[in-house]
Amino acid sequence: MNMTDISASPSDTHAFTLILSGKGAHAARPHEGLDAIVTGSHIIAALAAQCSRGGQRAGVADMAFQAGNSWNVLPPEAQISGILYAEDAAHRHALQQQTSRLITTLAQAFGLQAQLTWQPHQNANLHYTA
Repeated sequence: MNMTDISASPSDTHAFTLILSGKGAHAARPHEGLDAIVTGSHIIAALAAQCSRGGQRAGVADMAFQAGNSWNVLPPEAQISGILYAEDAAHRHALQQQTSRLITTLAQAFGLQAQLTWQPHQNANLHYTA
């Protein structure tokens, strides 16, 4: 690849933070809790699938997933953060609404509460051409 084959273009991005609140439990008794780790894993997989469909350049990037700090304990909360990007504001707004619905629906399906916050984020995408 030649460095002259790189171009930059702005994209419309928003950062998000999701806090999933469930019920902690001992790992040997997961049925006594509401597992924020399992729910968060399903949400991350769904976000990846959502962005790979729809025919537009959009996605979720720079994800972080934090939950618990102890062995054999299912924590009561998990935090997921990342950046949602799209080619323009209209596509980003539609994807943001779809993402909010997806997160809320999955959290409710697993019996957890979801607190989702959005924040504008400045970014530029680098495009490599062959």
